[in-house]
Amino acid sequence: MDFIEKINQLKERCSATKENLQTEEATKNALIMPLINALGYDVFNPLEVVPEYIADVGIKKGEKVDYAILKDNKPIILIECKKVDNKALDIKKHATQLIRYFSVTDAKFIILTNGIIYKFFSDIDTQGKLDNEPFFVFNLLDFKESQIETLMEFSKENFDIDKAFSNAGDLKYIKQFEEVIENEYRCPSDDFVRYLINKANVCEGRITNNIVEKHKKTTVEAFNLFMSKVMKTSLDFSLNSKQDKEEENKNEVITTLEELEGYAIIKSILSEIIDPNRVTYRDNASYFNILLDDNIRKRLCLLRLNRSQKYLVFVKDGKEEKNSINSVNDIFKFANELKAKVDEVLKTSV
Repeated sequence: MDFIEKINQLKERCSATKENLQTEEATKNALIMPLINALGYDVFNPLEVVPEYIADVGIKKGEKVDYAILKDNKPIILIECKKVDNKALDIKKHATQLIRYFSVTDAKFIILTNGIIYKFFSDIDTQGKLDNEPFFVFNLLDFKESQIETLMEFSKENFDIDKAFSNAGDLKYIKQFEEVIENEYRCPSDDFVRYLINKANVCEGRITNNIVEKHKKTTVEAFNLFMSKVMKTSLDFSLNSKQDKEEENKNEVITTLEELEGYAIIKSILSEIIDPNRVTYRDNASYFNILLDDNIRKRLCLLRLNRSQKYLVFVKDGKEEKNSINSVNDIFKFANELKAKVDEVLKTSV
């Protein structure tokens, strides 16, 4: 399953559950941790993601940031979480410790989020001082494809701190330019209309105020005509792309977010007895394989989650032992059986 599919699944979950998320902890578990996981960071590995991260600052001791994403044992991204109903997300009011942390840690990026809105901050304006305004805002319930591409730059696979910081500056200025363009579109300024008149060579001699006023209406109509052409081109391209993708995906196996959560839980359980990197998965159309050493002969269990009745399945002597579960969290109840299966697989593979 590609990144945008994971985000779309998380969007669906957010729409369905946001009204029931009454606490910050519930928001973390239902929305924020799955998004960190979708970015490729193992939320169960303290070498990658540290919850309740502490970075003492001056006389302020013991203050914590909700999550720190690490690379080479150094924080690269700090995340501060609020309840899903916190709409403001004002970094000065709600995350003052992040401003202090920014000057004493190696983290170059700060994320302030309520699980739906993710505000990305850095020090684009003044080096070493966190900007007051975010350079990028991602809304899980309302995003564009271009914003998905920006979000992907912060994934484990794609993250490059120098490139990300350079792009962050571009995003900030693009946003400012966009605001100028929008203002000119809605209410063209005299200077902009004069620029168009000059460029289009529609007037000989001096451009008077009366000519500028006359062509303000022309400017708005030209904008509307241009936008109509852009929208039509985009719509035609989107329809063609959708048809092509539907043909390509007819036989594609789709790995769901729920399956990945089940895998993460099993990996967490087995990390107590083996290197968690040895626990892998392979998906197919009807079930989700959990393997040891990415070896199909070392199958630990199967997950059947894409139906109303869900199962955790152990296979022995070619026969399936089905254990019904209501949700992936029920997998924790089978911790002993999973550990015993590891012992069994290790003995038979010697």
